[in-house]
Amino acid sequence: MKVKERIAPPEKGSAAPAASSSPMEYTTFLAQLGAKDRMNIERHVTACEAEPGPAHGRNYRRLLSVMAGLAPHAAKTHGQQAVQFYVPDGKYRMQVLALEDQRDGQMVMYCEDVLAAAIKSGLLRGPNEVAGTNNSYRIKGSIESIRVDQLDGKTANPAPFYKDMLGWNRRAIRVTIAAGAPAEQLAAVEALCGMAARKWTAG
Repeated sequence: MKVKERIAPPEKGSAAPAASSSPMEYTTFLAQLGAKDRMNIERHVTACEAEPGPAHGRNYRRLLSVMAGLAPHAAKTHGQQAVQFYVPDGKYRMQVLALEDQRDGQMVMYCEDVLAAAIKSGLLRGPNEVAGTNNSYRIKGSIESIRVDQLDGKTANPAPFYKDMLGWNRRAIRVTIAAGAPAEQLAAVEALCGMAARKWTAG
């Protein structure tokens, strides 16, 4: 049975920053990373900014800042492919978010499965088939849609950067948007992250 992986706590005496509904400044986020993780992100952003138009790099930095604000305890990279975010879990820490960017024209966010809550709140409507893609959900007050796939311990071959968010009765969602996604899609992704964060920021 797949169990929730726990990662060693920070060194004694180090203080974990408090979660916030406000995005963390991008430069602050970079400053708190180790050298290898910071280099991975900086190289990734440089590659994004070398693409035509500024949207990809801007959107990537925006989502990183939002996730870092919600889960500021720790973050680490999986090469230049993904960034994982953690919150305290007793004496340890637990992964709660991930951002994947293969530089293939898409960005993918992973968080706890809050799809039912998003539909109930009216944030999303669906599922629908949009442009031949299943599991597309229309965003409230917009003609834009995002793809949302539900994941659990039975999901086949989960990638290393999100597999620890599954199993042990944990479920997650994978939200896919274009690298140059419009503001409505970014806002929906941020709202889903915020819904997931209520669990670890409560109280």
